[in-house]
Amino acid sequence: MNIDQVIQTITEKKLLTSRDVEGAKQRWFVANRTESADVKMFLKWMVLNKFLSEFQAMVLVSGKVSALTIANYKVIEIIKMGAYAGGVKVQNPLGEQFALQFVKDEVIKDPASNKKFQGQLQIGLEIKHPHLAGLVDNGESNGHSFIVREFLEGESLEMILSRRGKIPHQNAAKIMAIVMVAVAHAQEKSVPCGNLSNSDVFLATNKNQPKGPKTVKVANAFISPDMIATEVKVSPEGNIVPSNSGASFTGVKDLTLAEENFRVGKLLYSAIAGKLSAEVEGSGAFPALSSITPEVPEELAALVDQMVSPTVSDRPAKIAHAAKALRVSLAAEEEAVAGRNEEYIAVPYVPTMPNFEATQPASPKVKKVSTVRPDVSEDDEEFSIQKLIAEFNPDIRDLTFLGLGSVLSLLIVAFLHLITGWHFMSLVCLIMGGVISYSVESFCNWRNSQNNDSQSAEDY
Repeated sequence: MNIDQVIQTITEKKLLTSRDVEGAKQRWFVANRTESADVKMFLKWMVLNKFLSEFQAMVLVSGKVSALTIANYKVIEIIKMGAYAGGVKVQNPLGEQFALQFVKDEVIKDPASNKKFQGQLQIGLEIKHPHLAGLVDNGESNGHSFIVREFLEGESLEMILSRRGKIPHQNAAKIMAIVMVAVAHAQEKSVPCGNLSNSDVFLATNKNQPKGPKTVKVANAFISPDMIATEVKVSPEGNIVPSNSGASFTGVKDLTLAEENFRVGKLLYSAIAGKLSAEVEGSGAFPALSSITPEVPEELAALVDQMVSPTVSDRPAKIAHAAKALRVSLAAEEEAVAGRNEEYIAVPYVPTMPNFEATQPASPKVKKVSTVRPDVSEDDEEFSIQKLIAEFNPDIRDLTFLGLGSVLSLLIVAFLHLITGWHFMSLVCLIMGGVISYSVESFCNWRNSQNNDSQSAEDY
């Protein structure tokens, strides 16, 4: 493909708007650019300037342009890490971005698994929960079924723990209280909540307010993880398809409610204590939380230890009960902190003053009300320009600046009039009026402050 064919393909596949295509062409085809006909350099430049993704540029170089779309979605990139690993980041015709995941072909072919998938899909499409990443669509492409999820942007719990080590217990408890509410809602609807790993809990940014508050969300809910393909590839025909299709299928196994609750407990434990070691993960025996983080309140530490207890009967029966206990623990700690703060409030010492009122007759203070203008003193009833100037007392520098400013303004107006032939008198009058108004207001404020200072001195 030459560069003209590449640009034509970008336009036909609607990878960019016509306006962006014209803008890119104007910036690329300049007189002093020697490599303007080099397709690889052009696509590299398009990626650096964020016109295209690396995956889109790679597909254009290979010529397998069918991989640029899946059904009516535009492909942006293949997701290789995180909660949606093995999925595809896509964009709909309205410019909204989603995560597209392929369903294993074996699930569709097996009657029991397909019936279960269709039931979960129907419920998932109906659920609209603020803390569950929702299902928005489903379809088929080149003989392979797919689902479309809300794409979460922001940081996962895994990213935060990798960057910070652990989270302060107050913040971790608030985050996980929201996660518990979301999981409880999914359990009420009899749909799974995914793997419930650190990668599945997000502090998602609001697309309309990227710098605003973040929302706690759980990814990969509603559909059993065993039903979703974990890898995709570009086929020889140039289509994106699940790469593990045809592998041995052992059926669909969902987590039980007890296992989901236990995983939520692990999330809370690792958020407070830090990422779990492989030894702890393998054994399932968690050290007492207070032995790792002694600053955690006893009530919170006891709840966390109960949720990750190896004995199932010791764990909370329902995740909603754990969420309620966690909220009670948070409220108790906040109340205790408020009480400690009150104990350290400093009361200023007020020395005892002699009681002059007992020895002197009371004489009520009567505020003097001026019957003349507020900017003229009582002894100066007759207002005149001479007295005003004498009180303001401008020095030579003030008069010089005033005169030079006026002359300079007139010269600028005359110069602009000679060059353009326009009349600026109305504009000049408007500006001068604003300057005069501001000056008069400032002077009046200054006069009032002087009078107030004098009145305060008299009262004292």
